Amino acid sequence: MKCSLVNVFSNEKLSGNGLTIFSECGNLSVAEMFAWTQEMRQFESIFLQRVNNQFHARIFTVEEELDFAGHPLLGLAYYLHETYGSEPAHEWIVHTNTKAVTLTSTRSTDGFTAAMNQGKPEFLYALSSRESLPLYTALNLTPPEQEALRSEVITTGLPYVILPVTSHLEAITFNVKDLEPLIAPFGAKFLYVLDVLTLEGRTWDNQGNMEDIATGSAAGPAAAYLFKHGLIEDTVLTLHQGRFLNRPSEILIHLDLVGQDIENIRVSGNVVKVAEITFVD
Repeated sequence: MKCSLVNVFSNEKLSGNGLTIFSECGNLSVAEMFAWTQEMRQFESIFLQRVNNQFHARIFTVEEELDFAGHPLLGLAYYLHETYGSEPAHEWIVHTNTKAVTLTSTRSTDGFTAAMNQGKPEFLYALSSRESLPLYTALNLTPPEQEALRSEVITTGLPYVILPVTSHLEAITFNVKDLEPLIAPFGAKFLYVLDVLTLEGRTWDNQGNMEDIATGSAAGPAAAYLFKHGLIEDTVLTLHQGRFLNRPSEILIHLDLVGQDIENIRVSGNVVKVAEITFVD
């Protein structure tokens, strides 16, 4: 079995969000995928299987399997381009547990860029001020003064509570042992704190043990939130993340509109290769 190490949402090594891509791993059990993910200690790892000329991917954190994630699929586009590509640009269809995702990969003199279509966002639930307050309190934050900036659960494959703030990202600390009981009743899997003025975000596992460097699966919902609330004028934006981990990352987002409705969200970023590893038998 082999794996590749790449950094996503950066064009420099040892920056952006790290990813382990496991290939030639069709015989691994779920328990073994968990074990290898925990061994590599990345926020997420992705396991590629090729079946009847179709690409299937399974995504794991050190705690669980995910049906969808952003930066692992973008990193996988790099691997597919490097392994199977012959042209400067390619399109790939990758099957996850729940849906087929279209990825594109482009290599140029400026580096390598991967992009994915996340589809149409779903606005699952708008929290009231009373429902949002425990979430702000749990993270040592104060709700924004603007009443219109309400928290919402939005998904493009993985449902997030988008928790808007207008300052003090640096003040976040966990005052609870687990966010899941606070967000699960609203249909959310994770929580993403979004500074709507600076377009910068932060997110963690629900126990607050590990902060994510750059979260592609949250980028689509974050952009959908900003557009819905009139906080951006353009349909192209850059979301910042990872500053507090000394791994500044940039996530480029395009909104495809039909009238004033978002029909599709495209998330893209640079990818750079770090290492190739071959495991012993």
